[in-house]
Amino acid sequence: MTTGAPRSRPALVTAAVVLWLVVFAVQAVAHAVRIGAEAREFGPWSVIPVVLGFAVLGFFAFGALRLARGSGRARFWLAVLGALSLIGSFAPPYGLTTAEGVASALAATLPYLPAARGWFPPRAARAPKPQQPRVVGWDPETGEPVRASE
Repeated sequence: MTTGAPRSRPALVTAAVVLWLVVFAVQAVAHAVRIGAEAREFGPWSVIPVVLGFAVLGFFAFGALRLARGSGRARFWLAVLGALSLIGSFAPPYGLTTAEGVASALAATLPYLPAARGWFPPRAARAPKPQQPRVVGWDPETGEPVRASE
């Protein structure tokens, strides 16, 4: 274990984070353009799903920033998002949706390549909990459990 200079982030992780942020920026611009058209066509209440879409985009942008810091959970959830985005890219209309799906799948794959795996710490081993004595009844006066060893 080194005790001096901090580790530098692998270029693959940086590329993945940049790809995620570009995809989210493109989607945010598309949502912003859609707000006006939705409000004119369907009324002001139709803007609520678009605003919720912004919230989801913010959540996943936060995940991309956590990925840059080495979060294994963010890596997993962004991989799930990338897989769903790739599946969604096969549905028409083709074009920007397909490009976003392919870019998301690429960004989801990069952190799992061998050169980037060292950036993400391994999970801590789970320590088994000590076995508790079996509860055989309850004390009627205090409500405390009565265990088999007592």
